[in-house]
Amino acid sequence: MKKSIVITIGVFDGVHLGHQALVRNTVMLGKKLRALPIAVTFHDHPMHVLRGSPHIPFLLPRPATFQLLERNGIHHVKVLKFTRAFSQKTPEQFVRWLQGLGNLKAIVVGEDFRFGRNAKGDVRFLKTLGAHWGFEVLPVRSIRRSGGVVSSSRIRELLSRGKTHLANQLLGKPYAIEGEVVHGKHVGHKIGFPTANLAHVAEFLPKDGVYACAVRLAGRYYHAAMNLGKRPTFQDDNHHRQAEVHILHYYGQLYGKRMRVYLLQYLRPERKFSSPDLLVRQIRKDLSRTLHTSLQGLK
Repeated sequence: MKKSIVITIGVFDGVHLGHQALVRNTVMLGKKLRALPIAVTFHDHPMHVLRGSPHIPFLLPRPATFQLLERNGIHHVKVLKFTRAFSQKTPEQFVRWLQGLGNLKAIVVGEDFRFGRNAKGDVRFLKTLGAHWGFEVLPVRSIRRSGGVVSSSRIRELLSRGKTHLANQLLGKPYAIEGEVVHGKHVGHKIGFPTANLAHVAEFLPKDGVYACAVRLAGRYYHAAMNLGKRPTFQDDNHHRQAEVHILHYYGQLYGKRMRVYLLQYLRPERKFSSPDLLVRQIRKDLSRTLHTSLQGLK
């Protein structure tokens, strides 16, 4: 006998406030209907297949997105490899495919949800299918903040402009990048501010500059300052784009470990200083501002 399920569908890039509303309603309806809450999502962005659009960098690595969905109450994440052939399913065929995942009790989607070949299906048609085939449809209104709809593309745009605080409000949590701590040229150590250099960070990187951040190490959050950019002050540098993190009041060994950095506030653009001494003076100011950045809400 198939298990009863309630499904929500989307890319869920970043798991922002709008996505959280979908998940919350899916979990609540699942409890009401005694059905498992399921999220159907994609390995890659469907727009790459549908429109041949340039690669859209995800705000979060896909595994981190799936973990967040489950942490918010989703029982199982069904990850679909979206292909040109799959995109040609009619709306009816797509819903039949969803029914094959279990005893479908309900579908929870955004109010502007479109589905099926050429996006012919909408919420009204989905309700018609639900009435005919025996499942509920719950459309969820878009979340609006600061004069606009919360969306992954809007959050990317805000982060690319250094509007970190507003982007974090739309995400409902601080934006984070993650990478392995690797050896650099130890320039920071030479001027009195050793840094953890991150490799293999997220697909999407925000605006270059200096950020007030937090990192979680051994169960505790530490204030940290991050420089994202090409270090123009030092002439012998190869000037490739790098995330360098100075953690305040932490003295442990980090090389080879993965570290997640939460971006709390954009402090200033990266700039070239005429001498290392002037850079050091500015770093001290940056660290002072970082220490006054609240760590409340991190979890």
